[in-house]
Amino acid sequence: MQDNLERQLVDAAAAGDIESFGELCGRYYGPMVAIAYSVLSDHQLAEDAAQESFARALVNVTRLKNRARFAPWLAAICRNVARDMVAVKARRIDAADIAQAAPQSGQDENGMLIRRAIERLPAAARESIVLRYYNNMSYEEIASVSGISRAAVNGRLARAKRKMAKYLKRNGFPESRL
Repeated sequence: MQDNLERQLVDAAAAGDIESFGELCGRYYGPMVAIAYSVLSDHQLAEDAAQESFARALVNVTRLKNRARFAPWLAAICRNVARDMVAVKARRIDAADIAQAAPQSGQDENGMLIRRAIERLPAAARESIVLRYYNNMSYEEIASVSGISRAAVNGRLARAKRKMAKYLKRNGFPESRL
């Protein structure tokens, strides 16, 4: 039933119904921010990337051939927007950015280690971790947004957690917290 309603919303949006597209935006805003965050590691930039993704999707929704795959299509747009933002940011890095990125006194060392472990994961694994543990999405929701099976989500998360655990152990994360 849910998939049928979504398909109707996508069809209506492709026909020019802005309210239907707005409903789709409401459904997928959180997951798109999470996907962008998994690439950008900055919540404000992730929100900007999600909004840009919706703008691009609105312009191109009529070109979407398989309307049942709206969520994975939108997620791909969001990943590309976020990657473009990373490339632009890399070209503009300056001394102020480097100073701001330095650890501040009193920051949680364990939190920093966890963020570094996540950043070292392959993009797909990093995205799944952020969607699951920072956006509280179910395996089914992650599968839908990512365009993969629930079993693939399970495997991806299991591998990501093993890699993170190895990295954290090597870098002095307390064993009792693993």
